[in-house]
Amino acid sequence: MGTITSDDRIAIGELFARYCHSVDHGDTAGWTALFTPDGVFEVAGAMRLEGHEQVGMMPSVVTQQGGGKWRHQITSIAVDPGAQDDLAKVTAYGLVTDWGNEGKPMAFSDYAITLRRVDGQWRIQTLLATQA
Repeated sequence: MGTITSDDRIAIGELFARYCHSVDHGDTAGWTALFTPDGVFEVAGAMRLEGHEQVGMMPSVVTQQGGGKWRHQITSIAVDPGAQDDLAKVTAYGLVTDWGNEGKPMAFSDYAITLRRVDGQWRIQTLLATQA
Protein backbone atom coordinates (compact mmCIF):
# COMPACT_ATOMS: atom_id res chain seq x y z
CA MET A 1 0.00 0.00 0.00
CA GLY A 2 1.24 3.46 -0.87
CA THR A 3 1.39 6.51 1.35
CA ILE A 4 -0.20 9.94 1.09
CA THR A 5 1.70 12.86 2.61
CA SER A 6 0.45 16.27 3.68
CA ASP A 7 2.11 17.71 0.56
CA ASP A 8 0.19 15.18 -1.55
CA ARG A 9 -3.09 16.30 0.03
CA ILE A 10 -2.32 19.94 -0.73
CA ALA A 11 -1.37 19.10 -4.34
CA ILE A 12 -4.55 17.05 -4.78
CA GLY A 13 -6.69 19.90 -3.45
CA GLU A 14 -4.97 22.24 -5.93
CA LEU A 15 -5.62 19.73 -8.74
CA PHE A 16 -9.36 19.86 -8.07
CA ALA A 17 -9.39 23.65 -7.79
CA ARG A 18 -7.75 23.83 -11.23
CA TYR A 19 -10.24 21.24 -12.50
CA CYS A 20 -13.13 23.54 -11.60
CA HIS A 21 -11.58 26.76 -12.91
CA SER A 22 -10.35 25.27 -16.18
CA VAL A 23 -13.62 23.53 -17.11
CA ASP A 24 -15.71 26.59 -16.18
CA HIS A 25 -13.56 29.02 -18.15
CA GLY A 26 -13.05 26.97 -21.30
CA ASP A 27 -9.35 26.29 -20.65
CA THR A 28 -8.97 23.14 -22.74
CA ALA A 29 -5.19 22.91 -22.36
CA GLY A 30 -5.35 23.42 -18.60
CA TRP A 31 -8.19 20.90 -18.23
CA THR A 32 -6.54 18.24 -20.38
CA ALA A 33 -3.25 18.59 -18.47
CA LEU A 34 -5.05 17.45 -15.30
CA PHE A 35 -5.61 13.97 -16.79
CA THR A 36 -3.20 11.18 -17.64
CA PRO A 37 -2.88 10.67 -21.41
CA ASP A 38 -5.22 7.66 -21.13
CA GLY A 39 -7.45 9.38 -18.55
CA VAL A 40 -11.18 8.71 -18.36
CA PHE A 41 -13.94 11.19 -17.52
CA GLU A 42 -17.31 9.52 -17.05
CA VAL A 43 -20.75 10.63 -15.99
CA ALA A 44 -22.57 7.39 -15.16
CA GLY A 45 -25.24 6.59 -17.72
CA ALA A 46 -24.61 9.75 -19.74
CA MET A 47 -21.09 9.92 -21.22
CA ARG A 48 -17.64 8.41 -21.18
CA LEU A 49 -14.63 10.26 -22.58
CA GLU A 50 -11.26 8.51 -22.86
CA GLY A 51 -7.84 9.97 -23.63
CA HIS A 52 -6.76 13.57 -24.02
CA GLU A 53 -8.52 14.10 -27.34
CA GLN A 54 -11.96 13.14 -26.02
CA VAL A 55 -11.51 14.48 -22.47
CA GLY A 56 -10.36 17.79 -23.97
CA MET A 57 -13.81 18.34 -25.49
CA MET A 58 -15.43 18.88 -22.08
CA PRO A 59 -14.54 22.57 -21.46
CA SER A 60 -16.05 23.64 -24.79
CA VAL A 61 -19.22 21.64 -24.06
CA VAL A 62 -19.54 23.33 -20.66
CA THR A 63 -18.97 26.78 -22.22
CA GLN A 64 -21.42 26.12 -25.03
CA GLN A 65 -24.21 24.65 -22.93
CA GLY A 66 -23.74 26.92 -19.92
CA GLY A 67 -22.94 30.15 -21.72
CA GLY A 68 -19.94 30.64 -19.41
CA LYS A 69 -22.23 30.77 -16.36
CA TRP A 70 -21.85 27.27 -14.94
CA ARG A 71 -19.63 26.81 -11.91
CA HIS A 72 -18.23 23.52 -10.64
CA GLN A 73 -17.33 22.88 -7.02
CA ILE A 74 -15.62 19.79 -5.65
CA THR A 75 -15.97 19.35 -1.91
CA SER A 76 -15.47 16.84 0.90
CA ILE A 77 -12.34 15.50 -0.77
CA ALA A 78 -11.21 12.30 0.97
CA VAL A 79 -7.88 10.84 -0.15
CA ASP A 80 -6.71 7.28 0.47
CA PRO A 81 -3.47 5.68 -0.63
CA GLY A 82 -3.55 3.36 -3.61
CA ALA A 83 -1.83 0.01 -4.02
CA GLN A 84 1.43 1.82 -4.92
CA ASP A 85 3.01 5.17 -4.04
CA ASP A 86 2.06 6.60 -7.43
CA LEU A 87 -1.68 5.89 -6.97
CA ALA A 88 -4.38 7.49 -4.84
CA LYS A 89 -8.11 6.91 -4.45
CA VAL A 90 -10.35 9.92 -3.96
CA THR A 91 -14.00 10.27 -3.05
CA ALA A 92 -15.63 13.67 -3.22
CA TYR A 93 -18.83 15.53 -3.96
CA GLY A 94 -19.34 17.55 -7.13
CA LEU A 95 -21.82 20.40 -7.38
CA VAL A 96 -22.61 22.33 -10.55
CA THR A 97 -24.55 25.59 -10.27
CA ASP A 98 -25.93 27.81 -13.04
CA TRP A 99 -25.27 31.50 -12.46
CA GLY A 100 -27.24 32.34 -15.59
CA ASN A 101 -30.22 31.03 -13.60
CA GLU A 102 -29.75 32.69 -10.19
CA GLY A 103 -27.05 30.22 -9.14
CA LYS A 104 -29.48 27.34 -8.95
CA PRO A 105 -28.00 23.86 -8.55
CA MET A 106 -27.96 21.83 -11.75
CA ALA A 107 -26.28 18.63 -10.67
CA PHE A 108 -24.89 16.98 -7.58
CA SER A 109 -22.66 13.95 -7.97
CA ASP A 110 -20.65 11.49 -5.97
CA TYR A 111 -17.14 11.27 -7.43
CA ALA A 112 -14.99 8.14 -7.42
CA ILE A 113 -11.52 9.05 -8.69
CA THR A 114 -8.22 7.31 -9.23
CA LEU A 115 -5.16 9.55 -9.38
CA ARG A 116 -1.74 8.62 -10.72
CA ARG A 117 1.46 10.53 -10.08
CA VAL A 118 3.06 11.39 -13.43
CA ASP A 119 6.44 13.16 -13.46
CA GLY A 120 5.92 14.11 -9.82
CA GLN A 121 2.43 15.57 -10.39
CA TRP A 122 -0.94 14.07 -9.47
CA ARG A 123 -3.16 13.51 -12.52
CA ILE A 124 -6.65 12.08 -12.95
CA GLN A 125 -6.57 8.55 -14.32
CA THR A 126 -10.29 7.85 -13.91
CA LEU A 127 -13.14 10.04 -12.72
CA LEU A 128 -16.63 8.60 -12.35
CA ALA A 129 -19.39 11.05 -11.46
CA THR A 130 -22.62 9.41 -10.34
CA GLN A 131 -25.53 11.76 -9.92
CA ALA A 132 -27.05 11.53 -6.47
